[in-house]
Amino acid sequence: MKTLLLTCACITLFSATTALACRGTAEYPQVAVQLAQSDLSAADKEVLAKSLQAGEAIHRRGHELDSQELRQESLKILDEIKTKIAR
Repeated sequence: MKTLLLTCACITLFSATTALACRGTAEYPQVAVQLAQSDLSAADKEVLAKSLQAGEAIHRRGHELDSQELRQESLKILDEIKTKIAR
């Protein structure tokens, strides 16, 4: 019984750590909400939404391929979008 509880605890901690460690996975949905709520023009929102979708796709692909380079590229896109929303 103790072994089962310890195994469950380890799996839970590993899963939580993996999810928390990925900034892109956490921030892409948040930035999508911020973009939708921003006071940018409809045209600007459309351009940024397309960039956001492309960046998120690159990020997902980076996870699929375990490519740090792709994930970093996607985070640069994310940071650029966040900067434009904050203006």
